[in-house]
Amino acid sequence: MFSKLGEDWFDDYWMNYGKITMKTDTGALANIKTLRDFVRYRGGDLSLIVGQNNRK
Repeated sequence: MFSKLGEDWFDDYWMNYGKITMKTDTGALANIKTLRDFVRYRGGDLSLIVGQNNRK
């Protein structure tokens, strides 16, 4: 999933896993636990996330 994002994103994600909170659509606070939410929160490019089912 991180092959296009790189090692810096990998390290940042796992060092902060479950520690960063953001508001949900309902206004509640929730811990960021998905890579997609984390990249969105950090202002990264979501298209660089390699899907789990990328076999051809």
